[in-house]
Amino acid sequence: METLPSEIITQILEYLSFDDRQELARVNKVFYHASSHPVFLKKELLSYEPYEFNLRNFRNFKNMLFKSKRKLLCLKFVNYPYIDDLTIFTNLGNYIMSLNFMGLALLNDSFLDAITQCCSNLETLELINVVDLILTDNNRKPILKLCSITLNSVPISDREINLILKLAPNLKDLSILNCKLYGQYPIRKTYYPPVNDMDGSLTKYNSNDIFSEHNIIHHLNNFVRLNSLKLNESSNVFCQIQPIQLQIKSLSLNLIQTIYRHSIDYENLNLVLGQYVFLEQLELFYLPTNLLSVVSKLYNLKHLTISYSVKDLNFFESGKYLKLFVESLKNLKYIRTLSFNRTLNLNRHDLPIYPFSECILKSLTSLDCSLDSNLGVLKYGKNLTNLRIRNGGILKVEDLQLLFRNLTNLKHLWIDDCSVLNDEIFIKLSISNLKELITLKIIPSNISHRCLRHVTNSRLKILTLTDMSLEPCSTQAELNEFKHSVEILSRAVPKLTRLNICAHSRSLNTIESSDNLTYFKTIFKILLTTYFKRLKILKLC
Repeated sequence: METLPSEIITQILEYLSFDDRQELARVNKVFYHASSHPVFLKKELLSYEPYEFNLRNFRNFKNMLFKSKRKLLCLKFVNYPYIDDLTIFTNLGNYIMSLNFMGLALLNDSFLDAITQCCSNLETLELINVVDLILTDNNRKPILKLCSITLNSVPISDREINLILKLAPNLKDLSILNCKLYGQYPIRKTYYPPVNDMDGSLTKYNSNDIFSEHNIIHHLNNFVRLNSLKLNESSNVFCQIQPIQLQIKSLSLNLIQTIYRHSIDYENLNLVLGQYVFLEQLELFYLPTNLLSVVSKLYNLKHLTISYSVKDLNFFESGKYLKLFVESLKNLKYIRTLSFNRTLNLNRHDLPIYPFSECILKSLTSLDCSLDSNLGVLKYGKNLTNLRIRNGGILKVEDLQLLFRNLTNLKHLWIDDCSVLNDEIFIKLSISNLKELITLKIIPSNISHRCLRHVTNSRLKILTLTDMSLEPCSTQAELNEFKHSVEILSRAVPKLTRLNICAHSRSLNTIESSDNLTYFKTIFKILLTTYFKRLKILKLC
């Protein structure tokens, strides 16, 4: 195999997991260089996520980066503790392609300057849950390769976002989430009295006091390369973009924030959305059922996520809109992934669930929905790699058996409200038949710990089973039976990195009443970590 061209070897390695590529990298130089190809390094995130502020751990993380032979780095920092220590950026700036900060205490001039001066190859910048910003109008050199910016829960003003967006003249991907946009006319008039601003200097929208949707509209109307936009504060921003932006390929709108702040012009939204015929990926949250029809006219869609809402009590009309939309999906010739669910609300009236056509089920690789009574997905969804069933209560024993027998290409399986399961049924499910399975979540599972002995899958990495019975477990000897079940699981599923086992409250009460709860929650966890060598997340509840 090593005599093959490096391009062919790289393509073959794309089908392998990260762990398998790391093993192959030890074979020889050919495989080492193939496994270090940029196409893989861009997907591998190096994360610093401290449980407590420890200078030694932070220095160890830095030294690991400094000694690494990687030429491309994608870094994530959670609660970055030392904002005055900028050596990571000054020493490794030319290697950093992606930066993600979560819980950053302060974004100030020195911090932003270090990023912009040293990270000339930076392509992605994400700021999430930033506590404070203190930026001055420094003349920073733009990062020409920076094409993606995400601002999520950042207390930003118009002037500050102007400074950040100025860094990315070639921006292609913009996400603005939970940043408190203000759009009412009185606010605009208060902070931006009428002035002449013909030179494009942005003095018109440069306030330190508010973050206005008018400023975002100004930027969006001037971006010439933007092809991906994600907003959750105001649909009015989307509706006021100039026609030049009709080349957007990916769009995400969450209308719930707009609903709370002021009314939505649904007629205008319907008109504008229908013009985005080039969309390939669309996410719409809290979309009224009467607007579903416009989505089915976007014929180039490949990836579609919709959570629909019932705006009024006219359930007959809503049901009609749902039926027409589901039937129209057959016109989306390129659709490959589909998530279609009703938003959660206090209204308990159930709308009908209409079946997807056979041609849609055959073309999909990912599906997240509530199933209709025909359960056509179990017969025709053989190309599915991802499946989430929201109404698992509809499944009978024979349906579960058909699922595990037919859908052999599944990599991720999630079943909600699976009430029919018990030990006898679970043991007979041929989990090993899903040879590509990476994730298995059954919530609730309603099984006992003895079923863990029958989970056999060499590729499984994530296992979540809730409402599990640990009984009888009134003594430590009986608890050791549970430990034995997990020990067998560790041998049958060697690649498990996340194990989430939530016991039924009745079992926990029994353990607590016998004074064994401390044993279960402390010593037992230590024992479990010795079984799973690759386990990163363990949750027993």
